[in-house]
Amino acid sequence: MSSLEEFRRANTRRATVLTIGGLRPTRNPLATHFGLAPVASSEESWPYVGDRPLFFICQLNLTEAPFVPERLRDLALLTVFMDMEARRLGRENGDGWLVRSYATLEGLRPLAIPAGATVPRGFEVRYELAEDHPVYDDPELKVVPGFNRNGVHLENIHRTKMGGYASNIQSEQWWWYTYTPEEMLPGHPSEPRYCFQIASEDKVGLYWGDNGILYFARGTAPDCETQWFLDTQCY
Repeated sequence: MSSLEEFRRANTRRATVLTIGGLRPTRNPLATHFGLAPVASSEESWPYVGDRPLFFICQLNLTEAPFVPERLRDLALLTVFMDMEARRLGRENGDGWLVRSYATLEGLRPLAIPAGATVPRGFEVRYELAEDHPVYDDPELKVVPGFNRNGVHLENIHRTKMGGYASNIQSEQWWWYTYTPEEMLPGHPSEPRYCFQIASEDKVGLYWGDNGILYFARGTAPDCETQWFLDTQCY
């Protein structure tokens, strides 16, 4: 095996890529989709900021995905909401955005959508299994001893996906270089790690700045697994 092949193999991860539309709708309320009615538990209602409903982005049924990254394998479904009028999106869940996670599909039922709280026309999503590779500045890129990777660029899937590698646009995500006041050491104490990303999606008219991406991470430190984090980048 050549050094390039070894480098590529060391830096290959599986990913589930999402394609909006292009399939016969199942009309299953638990299906993965953008802009249709999200499900929730019986104790939950539509999330609001003051008197404004959050904007529903997508629902991800992980039980249907051909590949689920290890950091999400204890979950069955995710829903994502955004405050589209927020001047800034915070880094932690609930600050201008919301991820709801469910360990089981049992008992989930669709929510009625408030007026204007999602895209005008929703679509179910088709899953595809793919191999993904990191961009050149990904902190998780693995070095192969004796191999000079200068000028070598692996193929990163710059789309909405679960798993694989984050499609950095400007730099690595903030959680790799944030300093904690207590210890002044690199990184966030919850040790967020990338799990999935939502790219700008022309099919449903969702754009994050100039063809940007939303990156979602989950805490990996002990007792931090329920914490979600966000980074946004655009051109």
